[in-house]
Amino acid sequence: MPAPVTHGTLVFAMIAAAIIASFFVASKRGMVSNDSFQIVSVVTATLAVAMWLMWLCTWMHQWHPLIQPIYKDE
Repeated sequence: MPAPVTHGTLVFAMIAAAIIASFFVASKRGMVSNDSFQIVSVVTATLAVAMWLMWLCTWMHQWHPLIQPIYKDE
Protein backbone atom coordinates (compact mmCIF):
# COMPACT_ATOMS: atom_id res chain seq x y z
CA MET A 1 0.00 0.00 0.00
CA PRO A 2 1.43 3.42 -0.94
CA ALA A 3 2.50 5.69 1.90
CA PRO A 4 -0.04 8.48 1.15
CA VAL A 5 -2.90 5.98 1.42
CA THR A 6 -1.60 4.72 4.75
CA HIS A 7 -1.14 8.23 6.12
CA GLY A 8 -4.54 9.37 4.88
CA THR A 9 -6.21 6.33 6.40
CA LEU A 10 -4.55 7.00 9.74
CA VAL A 11 -5.65 10.65 9.65
CA PHE A 12 -9.28 9.70 9.02
CA ALA A 13 -9.13 7.07 11.78
CA MET A 14 -7.62 9.54 14.27
CA ILE A 15 -10.22 12.20 13.49
CA ALA A 16 -13.07 9.71 13.95
CA ALA A 17 -11.54 8.39 17.17
CA ALA A 18 -11.13 11.92 18.52
CA ILE A 19 -14.77 12.79 17.83
CA ILE A 20 -16.01 9.56 19.43
CA ALA A 21 -13.67 10.03 22.42
CA SER A 22 -14.87 13.59 22.98
CA PHE A 23 -18.50 12.47 23.02
CA PHE A 24 -17.58 9.56 25.30
CA VAL A 25 -16.09 12.00 27.80
CA ALA A 26 -19.14 14.24 27.46
CA SER A 27 -21.46 11.28 28.11
CA LYS A 28 -19.51 10.26 31.22
CA ARG A 29 -19.75 13.83 32.57
CA GLY A 30 -23.51 13.80 32.03
CA MET A 31 -23.47 16.45 29.31
CA VAL A 32 -24.79 14.01 26.69
CA SER A 33 -27.23 11.14 27.23
CA ASN A 34 -26.22 7.54 26.56
CA ASP A 35 -28.68 7.29 23.65
CA SER A 36 -27.17 10.37 22.04
CA PHE A 37 -23.67 8.94 22.48
CA GLN A 38 -24.66 5.73 20.71
CA ILE A 39 -26.20 7.67 17.82
CA VAL A 40 -23.14 9.91 17.53
CA SER A 41 -20.85 6.87 17.54
CA VAL A 42 -22.70 5.21 14.67
CA VAL A 43 -23.04 8.41 12.66
CA THR A 44 -19.38 9.33 13.18
CA ALA A 45 -18.18 5.88 12.13
CA THR A 46 -20.41 5.93 9.04
CA LEU A 47 -19.31 9.46 8.20
CA ALA A 48 -15.62 8.61 8.57
CA VAL A 49 -15.90 5.53 6.34
CA ALA A 50 -17.86 7.40 3.67
CA MET A 51 -15.45 10.34 3.63
CA TRP A 52 -12.43 8.03 3.62
CA LEU A 53 -13.85 6.04 0.71
CA MET A 54 -14.49 9.23 -1.28
CA TRP A 55 -10.98 10.47 -0.53
CA LEU A 56 -9.49 7.09 -1.51
CA CYS A 57 -11.38 6.98 -4.81
CA THR A 58 -10.29 10.53 -5.62
CA TRP A 59 -6.69 9.75 -4.75
CA MET A 60 -6.68 6.55 -6.81
CA HIS A 61 -8.13 8.34 -9.85
CA GLN A 62 -5.36 10.92 -9.66
CA TRP A 63 -2.67 8.30 -9.04
CA HIS A 64 -3.55 6.15 -12.08
CA PRO A 65 -5.74 8.17 -14.45
CA LEU A 66 -7.74 6.12 -16.91
CA ILE A 67 -7.85 8.82 -19.57
CA GLN A 68 -4.75 10.48 -20.97
CA PRO A 69 -5.02 14.15 -21.96
CA ILE A 70 -4.94 14.84 -25.69
CA TYR A 71 -3.09 18.00 -26.65
CA LYS A 72 -3.82 19.74 -29.92
CA ASP A 73 -0.92 20.94 -32.06
CA GLU A 74 -1.16 24.65 -32.68
